[in-house]
Amino acid sequence: MTHFLTKSSQYAIQAVMFLAAQPRHQPVFQRYISQSLDIPIHFLGKVLQILVKHDLIISHKGINGGFEINDEIGKITLDVIVRIIDGDSYLNGCMVGFPHCSDEHPCPVHDEWVVARTEIIKIFEEIDINQFSEELQSKLDFMAEKIKQKENEE
Repeated sequence: MTHFLTKSSQYAIQAVMFLAAQPRHQPVFQRYISQSLDIPIHFLGKVLQILVKHDLIISHKGINGGFEINDEIGKITLDVIVRIIDGDSYLNGCMVGFPHCSDEHPCPVHDEWVVARTEIIKIFEEIDINQFSEELQSKLDFMAEKIKQKENEE
């Protein structure tokens, strides 16, 4: 399956959604986020630091430390997260990977991709992370079960 987003963006979205689903003002340890989402801890650490730098999440140091969503920033959309991680041109490349595909020299699917890309960006601009906090719990339960099965097999 082709993914439109980098692993960094995927992990950032998952982490922000996870933190949005947590009780407010109760920081969560990086290790717990990593285990819950099955994201490599070092990769997650880099992503979390970028999100902290851009004030989407807050980092607390010390024994009661961890990460939490920044309630003061308002609505967090998928578009905001992806632009922070991958920059403003996150969907601008050729869908099939031709290096010189452009409006002047289009590949066979260029025109369709331009329309699809516009729709994807529109959807990403509308999806508010807080809308998913309730739905996320069933996904987390499923992932926890898969992780447990994987550990039992080893």
